[in-house]
Amino acid sequence: MDVSRLVTLTYISTAVVAFVIFDKTFKWIWASFDALSEFTVIPPILTLTTTLAIASVVGLIMWMKRHPKVDPFLTEVIIELKKVTWPSWKDTQRSTVVVIIFSIILSFFLWGSDQIWKRVTDYILTIGI
Repeated sequence: MDVSRLVTLTYISTAVVAFVIFDKTFKWIWASFDALSEFTVIPPILTLTTTLAIASVVGLIMWMKRHPKVDPFLTEVIIELKKVTWPSWKDTQRSTVVVIIFSIILSFFLWGSDQIWKRVTDYILTIGI
């Protein structure tokens, strides 16, 4: 896929994520205003909070597109990501198994350490009585 298409896809995914965040945030803020919480622009589809979220996303994307450093940065990131060698499925499975086994061993070690220190502190505290 072409780099410019991937940059456009990045803008689109940013817009979707930003819309969800803005929409939820505006609904949360707007819920405190009883009179305005049910106000709709185009009943029953478009509420005022959704309209504000859409406007915020459009403003954010326009700012990102016009900012002189964002577009070149995204292009460089995508070019660098194309250079990355991703592990194979087999390597990923092996690494996952190693992490799970190590996590289990470490959890038993920490549990044992906790039990030892619990007994030591209980012994020290009971001597003081």
